[in-house]
Amino acid sequence: MRKQTIILLAIAMVITFLGLVLVQFNYFNTLMEMRRAHFDKAVKQSLYQTSRILEEEETVNYLNMALKSEGKDLQQELKNEGILPFHSTINLSDRSKSNNNIVEDLHNRLKKNYIRQKVMMTDVAMRWLKEAPEKPINERINTDHLADLLRKELSSMGIETPFYITLVDYKGNYVHKSTDFDSSLFEEEDYYSQILFPNDYNPKMNFLRVYFPERDSYIFHTMFQSALTSIIMSVVLFLTFVFTIYLLIRQHRVAEIKTDFMNNMTHEFKTPISSISLASQMLNDENITKSPELMKRISRTIGDETKRLSFQVEKVLQISLLENEKAIMKFKEADINTIVEDVVDNFKIKVKSKGGSIKADLKATESLATVDELHFTNVIFNLLDNAVKYAKHEEPLHLVVRTSNNDDLSQLIIKIEDNGIGISKEHLKNIFDKFHRVPTGNVHNVKGFGLGLAYVKKMVAKHNGSIKAESELGVGTVFTIVIPTLKKISL
Repeated sequence: MRKQTIILLAIAMVITFLGLVLVQFNYFNTLMEMRRAHFDKAVKQSLYQTSRILEEEETVNYLNMALKSEGKDLQQELKNEGILPFHSTINLSDRSKSNNNIVEDLHNRLKKNYIRQKVMMTDVAMRWLKEAPEKPINERINTDHLADLLRKELSSMGIETPFYITLVDYKGNYVHKSTDFDSSLFEEEDYYSQILFPNDYNPKMNFLRVYFPERDSYIFHTMFQSALTSIIMSVVLFLTFVFTIYLLIRQHRVAEIKTDFMNNMTHEFKTPISSISLASQMLNDENITKSPELMKRISRTIGDETKRLSFQVEKVLQISLLENEKAIMKFKEADINTIVEDVVDNFKIKVKSKGGSIKADLKATESLATVDELHFTNVIFNLLDNAVKYAKHEEPLHLVVRTSNNDDLSQLIIKIEDNGIGISKEHLKNIFDKFHRVPTGNVHNVKGFGLGLAYVKKMVAKHNGSIKAESELGVGTVFTIVIPTLKKISL
């Protein structure tokens, strides 16, 4: 996949995700407004119902008290006039009267009783209509009872959240406030209001105001579960987008590296094959076969190019070793100082031919470790070979291989120092990646597949060790390998 395609795909994913987030934000904003409107409607309905109940209770209480007082006076008046209930006023002498007279007499008495009670009820109602509005609002209402009524009405509407109530009389004065109510915590109109006793004969503007300190959090809590689910899904989707783009970029980089690897491998194989092919053609020339000296040169060339080709094939085979977690390793006790010294001796000729020097500073007193000699030798060889490849052209190469121990002799430390071209910080963090090759500007004389350091790190890890690189561009590089010694293993 081309880089431009990945960029366009990333932009499309970002736009899609931002669009989704915007849609969700608008949805939750609309949902929040709907929940707030539902809350407002439920509170207003509860306040109206509470006001109505208070009005009904006051009416019933007033009538009961008035009728209880007026009833005694009415009963005495009826008794004085001889108008009493039928069963208490009829005596035995009335039985001689005719049935028609008895019925007519009862009818007249009941009619007078009804008229008097109707007049009394009318007087009581008119008196209540005039007297009740004149009372102060705090005398007409029991605030504790009011709070209980309102709480029940809100609960019936599905609202379970704390509230404060205040009573404001028609003059605008607060005649009651809930305990702990602080008006400074609320905005000027951050309350719900309901006029009290609106059906009075001459109603006064007395108001019940209700404040909900946790209104917004309560409304949000009602939609918290759906909001949380949506947020989690959005985060998962975002992480999926990021991971997908990361994989695409990584795959694109791997594809480029592998393409470079194939081109480089083809070139590395083509050169020795061409040399061998040319040498074999020369052997067909009878004049050359008659010259022993030319035969030796051709034979030496074929041998050198064959070794070079074998070396490159060995490098390619390291790929399978890197991929194979079950690679066969033959571990045994070995002296690391000896291994390092042998590799350094083998490199002396190669380094001196380039005008440089190599030195082994073996100060490790505990140098025995359990290693695979072949692969550990390759580790040291690869690091030294890299130092030679990336040496400065204008300055002689100086290589130093040091061995030492930590304080308790449980670890063996191997340092390989050079004064080469160094590695920039940008590439230093990737030098142990497969197929990664540090660029050398416009100079392309450094050959390889980018497998050497990946192989080194893999082998060091299989020896339960670690490796790190420190480098400064233009100054040189230091590779530090740490592996456990036999003393550590025995512990």
